[in-house]
Amino acid sequence: MFDKRKRTIEVNGERIELEGKPSPFSRLFGRAGPAASPARPPQPSNPPPVQRSSISKSAPAPEAKGASKPGKGAPASGVPRFGQLRLYIESIGMRRKGLSTALKVQGSRQSVYQFVMNAIVVSALLAVAVGGGAFLILDKALARAAPAALLTVMLALAAFVSSFQLFMGLPLRKGGAEVKKIERDIIFAARDLIISLRSGMPLFNAITSVSSGYGLASREFAKIVEKVQLGTPLEDAIDATVTETKSPSFRRIMLQAAVSIRAGADTTSALQGVIDQLSQERVIELRRYGQRLNAIAMFYMLFGIIVPSMGVAVLTILTTFISIFTVNATVLEFGVVGIVFLQIVFLKMTTSSRPVFTM
Repeated sequence: MFDKRKRTIEVNGERIELEGKPSPFSRLFGRAGPAASPARPPQPSNPPPVQRSSISKSAPAPEAKGASKPGKGAPASGVPRFGQLRLYIESIGMRRKGLSTALKVQGSRQSVYQFVMNAIVVSALLAVAVGGGAFLILDKALARAAPAALLTVMLALAAFVSSFQLFMGLPLRKGGAEVKKIERDIIFAARDLIISLRSGMPLFNAITSVSSGYGLASREFAKIVEKVQLGTPLEDAIDATVTETKSPSFRRIMLQAAVSIRAGADTTSALQGVIDQLSQERVIELRRYGQRLNAIAMFYMLFGIIVPSMGVAVLTILTTFISIFTVNATVLEFGVVGIVFLQIVFLKMTTSSRPVFTM
């Protein structure tokens, strides 16, 4: 009754009772306390093994993964500021659809980041040159520094944005021009390929024979030859080249060749069918161009010849009797500028709608 209540603890899922400190009255009645025979808690049946550390006491503690070293100035996110700027510049290039593919197809060794950085640097230099020249002209014209500086900044920003957009679109425009050149010569190269196959030449040798002499179309065939010489099977080399090219006609011809190789069919007849179909489509496209050209010629005769000549004559006669305004040299100069602008517009419409291929 003089002892304190025992405490209970739980170790490894087992409950262990600890005896309390004996009071002086318990010693008087001859009860042995824990001082005489200290109670040891029961050991678990299967104690966990003690793992010895292989690291010596003098070895420094390992640093946490991703922790920044002191003095480096890295942000809390763990990505340095230069890395964030690089990711932002790369994202600008990735927003331009087809830019990375165009650089790869054209054989450029520049990455998207390097290309965007070069475009930014060139655009900045051009903006500085435009801004400097504009400031010199506007400062003398306005004779006030503040308005001249404001207009200079606006012109420099406009020059930077326009030149940057122009440089970013160069690979895509260049790729489009190359596709037109491939489409112009691909039919002739394919016909030469058919002639070689009918003479008994293997397909790889026939592709090698047309890998030169047909401009950019031969360059596409040369890519297949290069991949095969490096150890790639012919059908796999064709598939890899087809995924890189932008020419729809070359893609259709070589995909048919790859399918014929895998199926074990006659490659010559399959390619001949594709070439005949492409030739028929081009005939239809030439007829459509003739119809568009008739409409363009009619509008050119109306707005490019009749309206300017008759308009100037009618205005001259009307102003003779009705003094609304006077036809002077300035009005005639604006009329000449408008006529030249219409000529350029119709010429651009004619050349842009013209098919790039030949039969």
